[in-house]
Amino acid sequence: MIEEFEYKGIWWLPDNPEEQICGTLKFSPKEGAILDLIGSFNDPKKIVGEMQKFPIILGTTVDGKEITLTNCSETTSTMHIPGIKTSSFYSRLVFKGIHFKKLEDIRFKNIFVHYSHLDDWVGISGFGISYGSQDNDEVVVKYKPQKPIEVRVEDYKISIVIKNTYPTHTIVQKEASIKQTTYIKIEPPEEKSFDEYRNVMLDIKNFLSLGVGEPVYLLTIEGKAEKNKQVIEEGKPFYYPVVEMFYRVSDILETREVPPSHMLFTFKDIHDRFEIFLRNWFEKTHLLKPTYDLYFGILYNPHLYLESQFLSLTQAIESYHQRIYGGEKYLSGEGYEVVYDALVEAIPEKTKDSLKERLKEYLKYGNEFNLRTRIKEILDSYRELMGLFIKDEGKFVNDVVETRNYLTHYSKDKKEPSPAKNYDELFLLIHNLRIIVEICLLKEVGFSLEEIKDLFLKNNYMFLRNNETII
Repeated sequence: MIEEFEYKGIWWLPDNPEEQICGTLKFSPKEGAILDLIGSFNDPKKIVGEMQKFPIILGTTVDGKEITLTNCSETTSTMHIPGIKTSSFYSRLVFKGIHFKKLEDIRFKNIFVHYSHLDDWVGISGFGISYGSQDNDEVVVKYKPQKPIEVRVEDYKISIVIKNTYPTHTIVQKEASIKQTTYIKIEPPEEKSFDEYRNVMLDIKNFLSLGVGEPVYLLTIEGKAEKNKQVIEEGKPFYYPVVEMFYRVSDILETREVPPSHMLFTFKDIHDRFEIFLRNWFEKTHLLKPTYDLYFGILYNPHLYLESQFLSLTQAIESYHQRIYGGEKYLSGEGYEVVYDALVEAIPEKTKDSLKERLKEYLKYGNEFNLRTRIKEILDSYRELMGLFIKDEGKFVNDVVETRNYLTHYSKDKKEPSPAKNYDELFLLIHNLRIIVEICLLKEVGFSLEEIKDLFLKNNYMFLRNNETII
């Protein structure tokens, strides 16, 4: 995924393997995959001046690697006179190690994903290192392979798998290296398309991001496909060569080291309930999707204007309250209908039609809880936690509501721009709103209020975010 590579080879269309063109494939995470051809594919249906599009382009590199490029769009086409034609294609998704002739053939038995921060979040090591005494300077390194940790979520088997590489032997051994890497293995009961895996990978990525407290990215994706099955020796188990997958991830940021002690929660905190927590997260993905999207939209875009972060968090809280608390109205539908009719009837007859219609539209939603009510109800639910970071609840709620109203309407009549008059005050509101959203999400995952309190107090997590200290 984040590996850059360049391959020279020959390229062709699945339905015309005889027409092979030399070219170079270049991939980088930020730019994606670009195929530069010394020539162009003949397409009798092509309209002059129109750029070609192909669902699949196949290739074999000079060192024998099989490549499948999907969703390919021509970006340039140039005819040199004298000379030969050249063309370039952009591919949305690259599969290295296999040829798929049709999009519907792109299916996998399982997929292994290595996420950023995953090794530290899981925190499992097979290493044992011992040093000799002062008189004996021997160093002993032992490594014990770790067994997978398997859980079932929906119809998937999801496993924490630790792969390792062992030292090579040379005539004169000058070094020895053992490396372990932690993966999440996703395995359905039957082969699924890559697009179906994508949703699962995203849900796991968000779950890990909540735990780490930082953006988590997919670093490598590899899988095994039934189409790639090979028989090495008669009577022996089938062998499935690994297929690597690459696509453009232009939003990936430079990640910083996050020690487990600075994470909101780690695998060790939930190891005995991992399956329950992961199931809860998946089951509530559809219900809480707007809340997830708003929260993680901020987490993955730390350079957003503070005003945008603030508005997104207030929307996340409103969305969460609507979906979890249920009580969205002051009166029943029939009860409010009586009130609504009376209020509309009270609008003076001489009121301009445009204003009258606006008032009617406003009154339609007058029975729904406002932001102030929603925040207060959430704060009441987590009373024992809120005192850790909100000293004056009344002022906090008022500042949030007034700031949201100002940023939404930008009224010229206000002498003060908003309760959050400077960077520090707005940053503190955002900081506290984010903690409220995190508390809500942790509760939905399965943590008790006492456990959530311990998580936030652990190493002063609330005050470590963004390398800034809030006092």
